[in-house]
Amino acid sequence: MRASVRQQRVSPHHQYRADLGPEHSGTVEISVIVDGCPVVAEAFMAGPAEQPEYLLGPNHRLHADVEPHQVRLAEADCTEGCCGALYVTIERRGDEVIWRDWRNPDRSGLDLPTLRFDAAQYDAEIARAENDHSWEWPDRTVARLLRDRLCEQPDLLGRWDCHPGWVAARPTDRGRVHVSYFYPQRPAGVEDLWLQFVAVIELPAGDPEIVVDEIVRRISDTDPRRRQWLAGGSAEAAQAFGFD
Repeated sequence: MRASVRQQRVSPHHQYRADLGPEHSGTVEISVIVDGCPVVAEAFMAGPAEQPEYLLGPNHRLHADVEPHQVRLAEADCTEGCCGALYVTIERRGDEVIWRDWRNPDRSGLDLPTLRFDAAQYDAEIARAENDHSWEWPDRTVARLLRDRLCEQPDLLGRWDCHPGWVAARPTDRGRVHVSYFYPQRPAGVEDLWLQFVAVIELPAGDPEIVVDEIVRRISDTDPRRRQWLAGGSAEAAQAFGFD
């Protein structure tokens, strides 16, 4: 036995959270279970755990490498800067994966135990969770496939000098996906001029792959910098780029 836990097993599950009040649109969160204990839910109560796409998506944030890296597992409903978040450092040491140095920026001296996992079992469980899309409803599947398409084919929006942002399908807004993108660049500094657009797409019925093809045509075959989709930026940027 090492530290205070023996034969620890991690199991990320997906669960819905749609009881956050009228100011929230509902979300899907990861429930991280270690030896039957929902460690994130018990350690952080100011907001939900991160969504599956964040922890289990193409950035592979829960993967363990020799080089330690910090992962945000949960964030306060009102944002991290207001009421904090939950972080853990993940690293691989030989045949072990270690979760250590838990941190909440809003609370000093967070006292949570170091967790140790068999590396082979850990890798297998994370791979299983990453490839499990059985929890998705059709809108969410479309959003995932569309997000992948825009990342893999940057010229789809790049031909208009636009750059993809987030793609969302919300539990409380069925039948739609929201697609965000920036022009002419993602915001990087306070001096940058940029605009954000959010296309709200009504989803037709049908196979998700075919639906994604239709959405791609709708937002990329003609100029996606449409006034009705303008959602963010500054008055200065809007004037500079021809928007009243």
